[in-house]
Amino acid sequence: MPTKRKGADLNRNTSKSRSLRNRRSERIEEQIQQQNTDARVRMAQLRQEESEDTRAERNEVIRLEQRQSRRFTVNRRRTNDQQRQQVHRAFTSDSFLRLAFQYEPDIEYYAHSKVVIGAMDKECPHCHALKFKNEPAGMCCASGKVQLPEIETSSEPLNGLLIGTDPDSNVFLKSIRTFMLSNDIVQSNRNSSKY
Repeated sequence: MPTKRKGADLNRNTSKSRSLRNRRSERIEEQIQQQNTDARVRMAQLRQEESEDTRAERNEVIRLEQRQSRRFTVNRRRTNDQQRQQVHRAFTSDSFLRLAFQYEPDIEYYAHSKVVIGAMDKECPHCHALKFKNEPAGMCCASGKVQLPEIETSSEPLNGLLIGTDPDSNVFLKSIRTFMLSNDIVQSNRNSSKY
């Protein structure tokens, strides 16, 4: 644990501050008024003794601080307004909220005025993937560095179930996870019986 620095008591809970707080709390209203009056008189005397140049410098420093404070406030308000406008713009397009879960293939969403990203007519020279106009060059295959093997067609009973030619393909595709899970269990049982 680092050593405690002298005078670094940030919560001001020192014995001196406690005694000062206690003395202030024990004052009566007349004492408070008298101390405030004395402080005002002292401040007026200090200002009268102050030279014109010193007063002008002090006033200039105060003006600069106020100007900086105003700039900071204006910039903060401007930033808050910009953030508010961005949030407002996001809410105005709430017709697109969760639209992927209600997708209809016959609607041309890419042609909507708020989503104009163009058609997928840019072709990658390496993997021949179709991309949008502003997509980065190496996004699909890292400019030819990634090459995936050709997808092999599965064996016949599974292929018919997957592409929909088998009469049971509707049932299979609706509960494909259950079938694959039971297939994994059968495979693991076969592997364990070999050993």
